[in-house]
Amino acid sequence: MNSVKNSEYAEFIKNDKIITHTVNGISRFLILWIIKHYGPIHGYNISKEFSDIFESLISSGSLKKSNPSKMYPILKDMEGNGLIFGEDVLQDNKKVKFYSITEKGEFLLDVVCNDFNNVRKSPKGALFFEDFLNF
Repeated sequence: MNSVKNSEYAEFIKNDKIITHTVNGISRFLILWIIKHYGPIHGYNISKEFSDIFESLISSGSLKKSNPSKMYPILKDMEGNGLIFGEDVLQDNKKVKFYSITEKGEFLLDVVCNDFNNVRKSPKGALFFEDFLNF
């Protein structure tokens, strides 16, 4: 009976969009973090790093693998907002765009990190993060 319930729950998770919405909600923050730690980096490798972070969700079927058709519009928007800077580089006779985080992007990343740390330090926030990260 327990394996039947687990199977039903697993199927529910695959069909429900809460995980997708959660990942989408933090995707720009995560992209900034990836670029800060691995940049300059091109879009394909950003997409690969993104997928590597969520590998367990992808392999369980809870989340689709990141792909360039979704990643590049986000990168273009972030570049347009001054959060990242793209530079075209000729690599193996192909034009490849490498992204770096800007001062504005680093500022935003710091603000988000500080905000989440403040939430984590509050009594209820600490309890949430303890439960969320330790089960």
